[in-house]
Amino acid sequence: MAEKRAFDSEGAQPASKSKAARFNAHILKKLQAAVMKDPEINLAEQFPPEYPQRLMEMRKPIESSPKKTKYNPPGFVKADEDIRRSLCPSDPVEIVFPLSDAVAKLIEPVSQTAGGLPVGLSQRLFEVLKSSEILWKAPFARQKGVFKCSAEIVVKAVRNMEHYTEYTALQYLDRHMPNIPVPKPLGLVRMSGISLIFMSHMGSAPLGEVWHTLDSCQKTSLSNQLNTILADLRTLPFTEGTPLGGVAGEGCRDLRRHVRLSETPITSLEDFETFLFSSSHPGGNVFVEFLRRLSPSFTSHSDPRIVFTHGDIRPDNIMVELADNNKYMVSGILDWEYSGFYPDYYESVRCTNCLSPYEEDDWFLYLPECVSPKIYAQWWLLDRVRETRVV
Repeated sequence: MAEKRAFDSEGAQPASKSKAARFNAHILKKLQAAVMKDPEINLAEQFPPEYPQRLMEMRKPIESSPKKTKYNPPGFVKADEDIRRSLCPSDPVEIVFPLSDAVAKLIEPVSQTAGGLPVGLSQRLFEVLKSSEILWKAPFARQKGVFKCSAEIVVKAVRNMEHYTEYTALQYLDRHMPNIPVPKPLGLVRMSGISLIFMSHMGSAPLGEVWHTLDSCQKTSLSNQLNTILADLRTLPFTEGTPLGGVAGEGCRDLRRHVRLSETPITSLEDFETFLFSSSHPGGNVFVEFLRRLSPSFTSHSDPRIVFTHGDIRPDNIMVELADNNKYMVSGILDWEYSGFYPDYYESVRCTNCLSPYEEDDWFLYLPECVSPKIYAQWWLLDRVRETRVV
C-alpha cells in the first residue's frame, strides 16, 4: 500500500520518504491486515508499544541524528532498537549454510582476545556483530537489520526467518549468472532465534538517495542499464514441471498488504492464479470467475512464459555509483527474498506495488522496458482490479 504525500508547513517538500512516513506506512499495513482478518478487531490494541514516542523521535530533523552509529550497549535507550541486543553469546549456533573462508578469517582473530583460551563460535560471532557498523535498520529494528562487519563483508540479521529464499537465490545466481551485480553469499547461521546472512559488501549508494538529484538523461541511462540486467535474468532457463517461486522450492510469495506464502507447490499458471485469488476475503465466486475470464490466458489462449524474477525492484534495492563522466552506473541489486521463477508479467506487477493514485515519484515513469506495465498492460490492469477488490 503506497504512502500518500505529506508536506511540511511551507508546502514545498514531500515527506513521504521520511523515516516517520515509512514507519506509519508499515503500521498502516499491519492494521489493514488485522481488519481484513477480523473486521471488528480493536485497533487500539494493534499499535506497537510506545508508538507516539517512537513516531516523535523519528520526526526529529535528520541533521540531529547521525546516519551511521556504532553498537554501544550503554548508549541504547530501549532494548528493541537493535536486533543484536537479542543475541546471546552462550547460545548454540546452527550452521545452515557453511561460512566462507573470508568470514572464517574475519571471526578468527576474536579468539585471540581471550588470552589464548578457546572461544566458541557464538561468542566470536557476538563480538564481531556488536562492533559492526549499522548500514540499515527496519522500521521495527529488533526484527531486521544490516551491519557492515568489514570493508568486504556485511551481515543481514533477521528474526524468526521462515525461509532462505534470498540466500538460495544468491547461490543460484552465483552459479548460473555470476556477472550479474548481486552480493556473493558467504554463509548463513542461526543463533538466539536470529538468522545471520553473510554476504559481500556492495560499497555504493542506494538509488533512492540520489534519484531526485538526477536529470532525465541520467534516469534514462539507469533505466536502460537495469533493463539489460533484468533481461539477462529473464533468460535463465526454467525446468518445466518444477514448482514456481523460490529456486530451492520455497514456494510462491504474494506481497501486497501482507505477505502470503503458497501452502502447496505451484506448477502451473492456473495454480498460480488460484493462489493470487486465495485470500481470506477473495470476493464472490462470480466476481472471481469474471476476473479470471479477463486474463490474457483466457481471452487469447496464450500463457505467459515463466522467468526468473526479482520480485521487489525499487530504488532502495538498487545500488549505484558515480563514474568519472558524471554518469551513474548500476553497481548492485539487493534484497532477493521475494525472488524466484514467476509468470513474465509478475515483475511489472511487483515493481508498481507502491504506486499510489497520488504518486509524485517519477521513478515509475522510468521502469525498465522489459518489465514495464506497458508490455503487460492487460495483466497489470487485471491485477490492479484484483488487488483493490479481492486481496
